[in-house]
Amino acid sequence: MAFRISFFRTPQHRVFNYKPVYWDPKKEEFEERVKQAREKYSVKKTSEGDAPYVPGSLIRGSFRKRPELKRGYPARQKMIRLVVILLLAALLVAIFYLSNAFGYLFSVFQ
Repeated sequence: MAFRISFFRTPQHRVFNYKPVYWDPKKEEFEERVKQAREKYSVKKTSEGDAPYVPGSLIRGSFRKRPELKRGYPARQKMIRLVVILLLAALLVAIFYLSNAFGYLFSVFQ
């Protein structure tokens, strides 16, 4: 048995020990027959509009389907485009001033 030195107490694992209070085999058998009958006589729908309603199916995944995610983060693309335009403008200004400075240096040495 190894001794572990720890500054924090690690919690013990919890054990699931469920003991049913009452079990009705007739009711369980009846529910199984009803389930099988529904599966047997249910009509398979082909289109999405005719599908049977499942609670929570309209909500599930709706937060992941935001318009921003579908379009590929347009706010992020706008920010990148703005930074690129500003860098190009700064580069053009720097080239203009450097060309004036080199022009002045060339005129001084002639």
